[in-house]
Amino acid sequence: MAWNDDFEQLFQDAVARYHNNPTFNEAFFTKREIVSLASIGYKPQELFDYVEDYAQAGLPSPSTVLLIAATRRDYFLFVQQGNIPVNQPLISENQLPSPADQIQGIPYLPRLIKKAQGKLCGRLSPDVMYCCSNDRKFFQEHGNIHPVDFLRIVWLAEGNEAPILEFVQDAMRENIF
Repeated sequence: MAWNDDFEQLFQDAVARYHNNPTFNEAFFTKREIVSLASIGYKPQELFDYVEDYAQAGLPSPSTVLLIAATRRDYFLFVQQGNIPVNQPLISENQLPSPADQIQGIPYLPRLIKKAQGKLCGRLSPDVMYCCSNDRKFFQEHGNIHPVDFLRIVWLAEGNEAPILEFVQDAMRENIF
């Protein structure tokens, strides 16, 4: 089975499991599932957050979850060469910019950039989720940006805010009506 098929099945199984027991603990995922997630640079808590949001609100969609995982997988395999650097600390909630922080008058953008960078590198702590409801609200209100497109522009920008800002501003202009 291809990794994406395995991931989709794992997501569906986890959603069904969540409806029976909506609590994350060490037994939520099987050892095989944990190994499968690790092979794409994913942690169980990352997938659980998407399972929980989808089970409760229907968002993000399973296809979006798969695309986010594919982007993380590509970064993990091609940039990190299948290894998560052990010397880099996780990014926790209190290390993120404030939701009110702005870039060129766009609040929340600094926070979202930092979250996307952490998602790509596998460095988000369990208390931080990329594509949470606040992130999704930002994407919708700023040009209906797809979360994966944002992840990819952050990856391509390599720490430079200018192309990310331009991407968001272009999306806002294109979706003015």
